[in-house]
Amino acid sequence: MSDSALSQSGSLYLYRFGSAEFDEARFELRMGGQPVELERRPLEVLRALLHHAGEVVTKEELFETVWAGRITVENVLANAVAKLRKALGEGNAAFIVTQARVGYRFDGELERIAAGRRLISRLELKPGEIVPGRPHFRLLEQLSITDGSEVWLAQHEKTGERRVYKFSPDGERLAALKREATLSRLMRESLGDRPDISRIIDWNFEAEPFFLECAYGGQSLPDWAEEKERLTAMSASERLELALQVIDAIAAAHSVGVLHKDLKPANVLVDADGQGGWQVRVTDFGSGRLMEPAMLAELGITPLGQTITDDSSSSSSYGTPLYIAPEVIAGAVPTARSDIYALGVLSYQILAGDLKKPLTTGWEDDLEDALLREDIAQATAGDPTRRMASAAELAQRLRSLKERHLERRRLAAVKQRALEAQAALQRSRARRPWLIGVISLLALGVAASTGLFLHASEAWYSAQQQATRAEATAAFLRDIMINADPREPGAGHDASLRDALTQATKRIEARFAADPAMEASVRLTAGEIYTGLQDFRTAILHHRRAASLLAHMLGKSHPRTLEARYRLGEALSNASLYDEAGEVLLAADGDAGARLDEDDALGLAAARAHGRFELLQAKSETATGHYEEALRRLARVAPDDARNFHALSLDLAQGYVRIGRQEEAVALLGKLQEEARFADAGVSDARRATAKLHYGAALLHSGRLEKAESVLAEALPALAAAFGPESTQLAEGRGVLGNLYAASGRWAEAAPLIARVRETTCASLGLEHLNCLMAGGNEGVILVQLGETVEAIPRLTAARDAFDRLMGPASPGVHVMNYYLAQALLDMGDGGAAAPIVEGLDPALLAAGSPGDEWPVRLDALRGWAMILNGEPEKGRRLLEAALAQMKVGRCRAGSLIPSAGCFPLKIFE
Repeated sequence: MSDSALSQSGSLYLYRFGSAEFDEARFELRMGGQPVELERRPLEVLRALLHHAGEVVTKEELFETVWAGRITVENVLANAVAKLRKALGEGNAAFIVTQARVGYRFDGELERIAAGRRLISRLELKPGEIVPGRPHFRLLEQLSITDGSEVWLAQHEKTGERRVYKFSPDGERLAALKREATLSRLMRESLGDRPDISRIIDWNFEAEPFFLECAYGGQSLPDWAEEKERLTAMSASERLELALQVIDAIAAAHSVGVLHKDLKPANVLVDADGQGGWQVRVTDFGSGRLMEPAMLAELGITPLGQTITDDSSSSSSYGTPLYIAPEVIAGAVPTARSDIYALGVLSYQILAGDLKKPLTTGWEDDLEDALLREDIAQATAGDPTRRMASAAELAQRLRSLKERHLERRRLAAVKQRALEAQAALQRSRARRPWLIGVISLLALGVAASTGLFLHASEAWYSAQQQATRAEATAAFLRDIMINADPREPGAGHDASLRDALTQATKRIEARFAADPAMEASVRLTAGEIYTGLQDFRTAILHHRRAASLLAHMLGKSHPRTLEARYRLGEALSNASLYDEAGEVLLAADGDAGARLDEDDALGLAAARAHGRFELLQAKSETATGHYEEALRRLARVAPDDARNFHALSLDLAQGYVRIGRQEEAVALLGKLQEEARFADAGVSDARRATAKLHYGAALLHSGRLEKAESVLAEALPALAAAFGPESTQLAEGRGVLGNLYAASGRWAEAAPLIARVRETTCASLGLEHLNCLMAGGNEGVILVQLGETVEAIPRLTAARDAFDRLMGPASPGVHVMNYYLAQALLDMGDGGAAAPIVEGLDPALLAAGSPGDEWPVRLDALRGWAMILNGEPEKGRRLLEAALAQMKVGRCRAGSLIPSAGCFPLKIFE
C-alpha cells in the first residue's frame, strides 16, 4: 500500500461514515458534529485505513506509516486500534475490521469530500536552494515525490556535476532509505561498480532531513522515451538491446541475493553512454530485500535498518500494480520469480515500443518474433512454477534468438523429411500405449530420522561428562532453532529447514569436540535429514564422518559402526555412486560375518541398505527379496515401529510393481493409506503424501486408470505442500500423472508434464545425475510417440549412456532406452542404424526394466520394420505381420508403435 497518489496531488479530504467524520485538514475526528479527544497515533491509523478503504493494511505498513520505523512495544498497534474503536463508539467501531494475523481494514460505505490541499514538499524545498548538509550543491528540480520521500536533482556550483538526492522529511521512510543503502553497498562489494545499477555515493541518517546521495543516472525511462519519441523511433534490435540492459542489471542483483520488488519504467534511468548509444541503469531498491541476509556478515557489512534482518518482505511496497506478479497479489512472499514477472512485462513494453501498454489479451500481436513471444509468455506465466527461473536465463534466450531460429528451421526441415518418408505408414498409427514411469526412481523414500540412534553405555560417562553432553546437545538444537528464527541476524523470514540445518551443522565438530559418540549420533541424524531433503551429497559427508568416528571409537566391526557403514552405503546409492556403494556394503558384510544372522537390528540395516542399492539399479527381483527380509527383521526387532514399517513397505511396493506383482503392491500400499494410524505414529505428512503417490502409481500399473487418476489428484497437492513446488518429489508425482495420461493415449497432456519433470529434476540434482538423465530419457520416449524423433534421439542416447556408464551394458535401462532409440531411428527411415541396435536387445532384460511378457513379439515387429527399410521388404513384411497378428490376440489394445500396426503396447523403463 502507499499514499503516493494522495501525496502527489496534495489533496486533503473530509471522510464521512456512519455518524463519524474525519477531517484530514484539521486532523480531527468528530462524532455527531462534535470533536472527539483522541491521541494522534490512533488518528493516524484511522487516516491510513481510510486512504485504503476496503483493502487490508498490514501491521507492518501501519508501523512504518504511523510510527515511522521507531522501536515500539509489541501491543502498541492493538492499543491504538482499541482507543480508536472506543472513540468511534459502538455504532461505528464495526467499520474497523481485524484481519487475523495480518492487519486491519476499513469496511463500509464511505463518503469522501475534498477539504483542502497539503504542501507538495513537506521540506518546502525550492529550486536554487542549497542542499541541506551539502553546501556546494544546489537544487535544480524535483524529480518525483512518493509516500514520505522526495527526489531532487542537484548540481555542484563549480564543477557542474549532477547528483540525485532522495529525502525523507521526518524519518517516515528512514527504514527504506537504510535498506536501499545496505543493498547498494552489498551489490557494490559483490559486483563492483556496474554501469547498469544506480550508484549511491553517500547518505545522512543522523539528522533530518535524512537522505541518500546518488550519482546522476539520467532521465527516467518514460521521460526519455517520450522525448522526441525515442523509443517508438528505435529499431527492433535497438529496443532488444535496451531491454537486455535492464535484464542484465536484475540478473546481477539476483546473483548476489538482492530482489528489487518494484520494477517499473520509472525505476529505470537512461543516459547517453558517450559513444552514440544509451546506458540503462536500474534504480530505487528501496522496496527490495535480501534473499540471503547472511551475505552481509560474509562481506563485513553492518545492516542499516531493521528491514534487512527482519521480514523485509512485509515492506509496504510490493510494487506497482501493472508489474506485480499474480502470486504476490494473492498474498505470497515476493521471490526472484516475481521480479522475473515484472521484468517480462517491462521487456514486453520496451520491445513493443509503448511503455503504457498493459500485458493483456492480444499482446502477442505487438511482437512479430514467435520465439520472442514464447520468451515473454514464459517470463510472465501466471503460475510461478511455470515461469522462467532466472533473469540470466531470459537474457541468454533473448541474446540467442538468431541461433534459435536457425536451429528451429533446421529441426523443422529434418522432421518434415522424416514425415514425408513415413507418410504412408504414419496414416495408420493409433497410439494407445501402456506406459510405466521411469520417474518412479526419483522417489527415494527415506524418512528423516528424528532420534539419535547411538545408545552408548552410560558407564562411559561421569556425571560431569553427562552434563557436558546435555549442554552441547542443547546448544546444537539451539543453533538450528536460532537459524530458523527470522528475528535473528542472518536467518531471514523464509529460513527453511535446509538453511537452518546447514548453518547449525557447521558447528557440530566444535559443539561435540569432547564427545565423539554424540557427534556421530548427530551426524547420523543430519545425514538422514539431508536424505529427506534430497541433498544426497551432503548426506554422504555426514554419514561418512559418523562411520569414521564410530570405527575409531568402537572398532570397525562393532554393531553400531556397521549400522553406520550400511547407512553410508545407502547414501552413496542415493547419489548414484554405485561402485563405491557396492564396495562399502561388501566390506561391511565381510566385517559383520555371522553376526548378520544373529543380530536382527544389524540384519535389518544390512537388508535395507542392500535393498536400496539393488532397487536403484533396477535389479528389482533381488531388491524385493532384501526388503521382504528387512520387514521380517523389523517385525522381530520392533513390531510396533509403524514409521519404519511405512518406509520399508514403500520401497518393497516399488519392487513388486517392477517385477509384475501389481496386486501385491496395491494391497501393501493400500494399508499405508490408513492416515490416522501412521499420523499418530509420527509418520510425516511428506511420507504419507509419498505413499499416496505410490498407491496411485500402483493402481496405474494394475490398469485401474480412473481410480489412479482420482488418487493422484489428492497426492499432487499433498506433495507440493510437503516438499515444495520445485521439489523432485512433486516432479515424480507429475511424472506418474504424465504416465497415466500416456497410458490413456493422452499424449498431448503427458508431454508438458514430463518436460517439467525433467526440468525440475535436473535443476535439483544436476545435469549428470542419473535421475536427470532418466527423466530426459522418459521425455525422449514421449517425443517418439508424438513423432518428434529428432528431439527424442539425444535424450534417449544420454539416458542409455548413463545406464551403461553406471550399471554396465547388461543393465535393463540400457536395453529399454535402446529399444526406443531403435524405434526413433526406424521412424526416421534409418533402418541401417536401427538394425544392429534391435539385434542387440535382450527380451529378458527389457522385461526386467519394463515389466511385461510381450517383449519377444515386440522385437520381432521392430526387426520386420528394419528389414523393410533395409531392402528385404517381403521377409520383413511377413515377420511384421506375424508379430502384429500375435499382438492382436494378446492383451494389447488399440495403440501403435509400428506404423501400419493396429495394436502395439508401450512401456517406459521404470
